[in-house]
Amino acid sequence: MAAFLLTSFATQAEARRGGGYSTAQELLFVAPTELGTPDKPLALCHLVETNSVIFVNFWRSMQGYAIAENGCQTDSYYDFDAEGLKLAQAAGVIDTDIPSVPKLSLAEIAGGFWGFGAIGLLLIFAALKAAKAAARKKQRLALMANGSRGAKAILDAMCHAAKADGRVDPSEIATIKSVAEQMTGEVFSEDTVKQMTDLANTGLNDAGYSALIKGCSKEEQLDMMRGVLLVVAADGHFAGKEKEFVGGLAKAMKMGPDIITSLLAEITAPKT
Repeated sequence: MAAFLLTSFATQAEARRGGGYSTAQELLFVAPTELGTPDKPLALCHLVETNSVIFVNFWRSMQGYAIAENGCQTDSYYDFDAEGLKLAQAAGVIDTDIPSVPKLSLAEIAGGFWGFGAIGLLLIFAALKAAKAAARKKQRLALMANGSRGAKAILDAMCHAAKADGRVDPSEIATIKSVAEQMTGEVFSEDTVKQMTDLANTGLNDAGYSALIKGCSKEEQLDMMRGVLLVVAADGHFAGKEKEFVGGLAKAMKMGPDIITSLLAEITAPKT
């Protein structure tokens, strides 16, 4: 029976790679058989082709059945078609419950498509994070009364600057309150300003800084930087995360250090 079923020479599993993309044949264990010898039993395997990009599996397709040694943990296999399976089942050397048409199990499918799953989870996480950030921004802007779009953008940046180092000093609250009232003509309570800063984000990336200045003219960007410098200088400590925030915002504005130095000197100059 073994000689009849395994009339072909053992085939070597193929693997092809190029430009980060690869395709490889794999053997996945299905069931033991009575074929082979006591020291080298043969198992029934699924022969599948898995497509990967930079070692991340994205697609798996069924190629058929195969017979192989070592519980399918090998690169060599014998082709095994439906006729061979039928004969082997009739001879009692393979379980008759094995379907004539090979089908991937859920675990085998998951192993071939986990790249899609990982990317899907990342996209869901990113979408939830973006939705949360959008909701917080909407709440912040709603607290800024009836100020113009530019005024709200400037106040929003000041709130982020105040929270950059993870704590908000009373002097920073007072500074934002004063600027907010001058820009909007509204009276702000300290509690409202505190809510605005509480809703600000920390640890901004380049996209976050760009979002702060989106739609702002060059003049509005200068006013925004003045307001931010007023906030970070309010408590007398302009270093660490606050300095990092100013640097990130300046980079988004394409504003050189000479302008930052000039604005800082302007806002800290003694009033006459």
